[in-house]
Amino acid sequence: MGTANKLPGISGGLVALITGFYNEMINTFKKINFKIFICIIKGNAREFNNNYNGLFLITILLGIVISYFTTSQILDYFFKISELNVWSVFYGMIIASIIILIKKNKIRNKKEMIFFVLGLFVGLILSLSEPLSENKNFLFVFFCGFISICGMVIPGISGSFLLILLGNYKLLLVDSVNEFFKLFKNIFRFQNSNEIDFELIKILIIFCLGSIIGLILLSNLLSYLTKKYTNQINQLIIGFVIGSLLIIWPWRKVYIDSDSTINSLNNLEIINNYLGYLPDLSQSNNIIALIWILIGLLFVIYIEKYASRKKYIWTNRKKN
Repeated sequence: MGTANKLPGISGGLVALITGFYNEMINTFKKINFKIFICIIKGNAREFNNNYNGLFLITILLGIVISYFTTSQILDYFFKISELNVWSVFYGMIIASIIILIKKNKIRNKKEMIFFVLGLFVGLILSLSEPLSENKNFLFVFFCGFISICGMVIPGISGSFLLILLGNYKLLLVDSVNEFFKLFKNIFRFQNSNEIDFELIKILIIFCLGSIIGLILLSNLLSYLTKKYTNQINQLIIGFVIGSLLIIWPWRKVYIDSDSTINSLNNLEIINNYLGYLPDLSQSNNIIALIWILIGLLFVIYIEKYASRKKYIWTNRKKN
């Protein structure tokens, strides 16, 4: 899920929904408050685990943090080898997710149809929107953090893609993270930190603060909405996911300035400047890409079936 959060077009919340721990995650995030920090400072592990689902929370957060410094580098390597095949796998995964969501949430009345069409419309609008320019203003960075967390708590909405539209993907998920990693290495190697851009470190801290506050507020809001308007919210999400398919269409021609390049994950801030086209099936590379779409589709279906067979998973907590 941490890896998915960093990829435009892929929703970490959707991964959580398909693999079966989405409700557990939302209920856990909803419990986060200032008392949890007091509990951590006191070192009361039992209270932290029982009252705040501590082990599950640590697992989720560690997965997100570690993925920024590990799996993103692996994905960067595969993007350089074959960007078409990587996006094909993601596309297959999203299609499978849509199939599963539709199967579990069938439209039953006109109101749900309206929510489905609304989600579809919003998804198409975002898919076709042009990105803003980079902005280092601290208030705007805080807003970016607040908005980007949507990818974790709302299935189908890619937080990374929202950052692309806001113009700050590279600044917040590449440059500032790399600068923090450089600072981390310098501290443990006792090297001079004069080369560190501390403005980027401040930007990362503000971005994280906005993300934490957004996580708490949006989790509570979403928990309330899903309890009161479960079917309508599900149809809204399904429509949005379908409308967002254009974002990760594997076959596209990127149009950028002549002095720019897009050969790695670090340049994804311009990823939606592209013209989609239909593949020529007489070319072997396009046939291989279709096979990867099928692999991605079957993988998600397998994961969903595996998760549905698990009647008792370790994340379940007994009510006190």
